[in-house]
Amino acid sequence: MDKSKITFSEVRTLYQAATTSMGEWMWHNHTQWVADKAKQLAEKYGADTEKVYCAALLHDLGDSRYERDHANFDTWSWETAKAILRNAEFRKHERDEILEAIRTHSCHPGHLPTALEGKVLATADGMRHLQTNFFPVICYMNRPDTSHTYEEWQRWFTAKIERDFGTKIFFADEKEEARADYEALKRVFENTALKARQSNKVLL
Repeated sequence: MDKSKITFSEVRTLYQAATTSMGEWMWHNHTQWVADKAKQLAEKYGADTEKVYCAALLHDLGDSRYERDHANFDTWSWETAKAILRNAEFRKHERDEILEAIRTHSCHPGHLPTALEGKVLATADGMRHLQTNFFPVICYMNRPDTSHTYEEWQRWFTAKIERDFGTKIFFADEKEEARADYEALKRVFENTALKARQSNKVLL
């Protein structure tokens, strides 16, 4: 069994046993799609397809065990990913490269991927967010605890859309492919926010 198949098998087993709100949904609606898309992009742009594919399978692994606000979410995900990569017999430098792609895939300020494999993973993940029902589902099931009002949630949501489109998608072809979806999401939520403000003015 090759490294990709071992990784896929171990990750699938974890998600199949998931009892979290996001676990089963992520496996069937997000993780596998991102892995397949990342593999396609790796072939297109000359990245290491095996590393990219395995990084994509592991990139949201915490959802298979914990809710996203759990204190152990990140630590368990990181340590379990390392163990799976060791079981798949990746060499130390290969594991480090895959883990670095995972660490930087969210593209928060100061934590952007520099390797091609990391850029490919980030692009595939960002495209999946923009081109499917990922945002409505993730927002319904995992509204951040920091969002106590609609305006706070709106700022979080808008920042995530901007990061997914403006920062995470590194390639021009894929940015154009996702542009219409990005514009639609942006338009819907900006209009919703505007209507909310107008309604408040009327009520006042």
